[in-house]
Amino acid sequence: MVVQRETKLRNKVIQFTVSREAKDGWMSDLVSILSLNGNYLLGIMGECGSEMSYIRFITESPDEVRALLTVQGVYFCEREVIVVHLRNLENLEGIFRCLKNGEVSVLYAYGLIINAESKAGIVLMVDDVVMGIEILNQSGYEIMGQNDLSR
Repeated sequence: MVVQRETKLRNKVIQFTVSREAKDGWMSDLVSILSLNGNYLLGIMGECGSEMSYIRFITESPDEVRALLTVQGVYFCEREVIVVHLRNLENLEGIFRCLKNGEVSVLYAYGLIINAESKAGIVLMVDDVVMGIEILNQSGYEIMGQNDLSR
């Protein structure tokens, strides 16, 4: 079990968050910048407030996106998240129940397209990533790493 845990941590999934002053069209602008450079988004979540907007996203090429955002002068932050393969809709309720029973708080979640063959996942931002991965692994859920998301 320890070897699997260490492997998954080395293969962590990075979520980027970009924040900017709220204005129409900036999510479209960001997606265009990424797409034009061949960096495809697998999952995206936007939040818009009265003054600030936030876009959180997962990409198949985090190293390339990090370099691109830096060159473009886009301010961003990175966080490790958990990605769980969704086998079916009943799976979703079990994932949340396992984390709750293990006293791991889910701060937010959003869907993810893992590949064109209809494989989907859920991105989970939790208060303790290591504990969340351990609980979900022990409960038989398939944790996806960055290598699983890249083409």
